[in-house]
Amino acid sequence: MKKVLVIILTALMFCATVFIGVANVYRVSGVTLDVNTVSDVAKEEAKRMQEELSEAYLGESTLLATDTLARAVVEKYPYFRLTKFEKQNPDVLRVEVTEDVESFAVETEHGYMILSQTGTVLDIRAESKNRADGEENIIVVGAHPVGEIGDTVSGAGFEALLKMCGVMSDSLNGVRSNVERIVFKNVEEDGYISLQMREGVKINIVRPHVLTEAKAQAFTEAYLSLEDEQRLTGFIHATENGDGTDAFVKYEPNSLS
Repeated sequence: MKKVLVIILTALMFCATVFIGVANVYRVSGVTLDVNTVSDVAKEEAKRMQEELSEAYLGESTLLATDTLARAVVEKYPYFRLTKFEKQNPDVLRVEVTEDVESFAVETEHGYMILSQTGTVLDIRAESKNRADGEENIIVVGAHPVGEIGDTVSGAGFEALLKMCGVMSDSLNGVRSNVERIVFKNVEEDGYISLQMREGVKINIVRPHVLTEAKAQAFTEAYLSLEDEQRLTGFIHATENGDGTDAFVKYEPNSLS
């Protein structure tokens, strides 16, 4: 029994020695940063990110390197998400990041809270225009957003809005190219969310927190079925049927103020 134990301990010590030796030999000599950007500002941010990643990893053991340090660096840049971390060569790490696209500009007393389509708070600033193309983001008024930069926005109506926009995006090739303005009206008290479409028609969703995805699918299909002339005016009213088990939509030719 003692002989077996000695053999096992010797083997473990040998493996540990080999691992330590290899870990000491393979040290990170370089970090490759691949960046997917949509704005010029992001390119400048990526340069600083590259410097921080190199500073964090150079000289560290390649075998022991994980994405922990990379995530900590990327989190300093709220517009970016870490999408890949891998060991490219024995001594080189490859990090891939993607810039989140601005979609919403939520009106607050401190300016505009800029959100991605998935609701990440990207910035808080005085102007609402998209930093990539200079055009307006979707203006959101009447809401009460909660969240710091880097957080997912919260507050009455936002969870429902983001779910609806996710459904719409799949059918409309994005939301920002179709929606111009969003109004929250007494959402905390079973009110509604109104989407001002770029052609002119409005979509009013009553009690957006109820049957959210079903309503979104229904009003998106109703919107797509409109004739070109119908999309210039009027509104699509989205609510529930009589027993509250399914979504119900109706198009009215006169605008709802």
